[in-house]
Amino acid sequence: RPATRRVMGAAHHSCQHFCVAMCDSLTVDDEAELAKRRAEYLANLTPEQRKKRELATAKRMVASKGGMLPRGKGFRSEQKAASKAKGFGSTGPKPSGGLKYDRRPKAAAQCACGSGLAYGKCCSPSHEAMGCDAADPSALVRARYTAFRYRLPDFLMATCDPCGDEYQTDHGEWKKSLLHFCDQMDFRKLTVESVDGAASPPTVEFRASFVQKGTLNLMDVIEKSEFVHSEGKWLYTRGTVEYAAPKD
Repeated sequence: RPATRRVMGAAHHSCQHFCVAMCDSLTVDDEAELAKRRAEYLANLTPEQRKKRELATAKRMVASKGGMLPRGKGFRSEQKAASKAKGFGSTGPKPSGGLKYDRRPKAAAQCACGSGLAYGKCCSPSHEAMGCDAADPSALVRARYTAFRYRLPDFLMATCDPCGDEYQTDHGEWKKSLLHFCDQMDFRKLTVESVDGAASPPTVEFRASFVQKGTLNLMDVIEKSEFVHSEGKWLYTRGTVEYAAPKD
């Protein structure tokens, strides 16, 4: 038995060297050919095959994270998602390039922020204007919540205070991480619990219910967000967050 283990260990060691040698021997042309074949393969997938592939990749990603959400600042996880988004693979978000990748509803549909108003008379004007000029910052909380649900990374970036904790200078990676976070979560409900627009800084406390896709991790996040009012518009600065069991 020890001799067998030594032989198998040597074989495994040789296999590792062989794989490394094969990778090292790839030329630029070889890599270009592999990339071309991969692109052709993905382009020929049916919508159903593509969906299955994306679901399988998402499940592997969740499994690798232990099926748990990270703890830390900010319900958005914009800072934390940036590192998780690296190496997500070919099933990652599509580049903007004029392509429509959001999930905005029709104007007459009820807005997902829970106000009871139609989207066209609630968060849509803020989304279209890429900013929120309402009387108090709770309107921006609602607009940012629906921006996560409707997959609107440009709005989320535009309404972040450049001097705040969540702002990132690499907008390309930031957008990628935001889209990844939007696709990872199923946002269920928003409840604005308190607003103090006269405080310094202005604050909003809210509770959001969501579940991590591919898991049974249904939970509520309770955040106290801080804002700044700049040039007539509200900007999100930072937030402290706690996780709790769902209320209902």
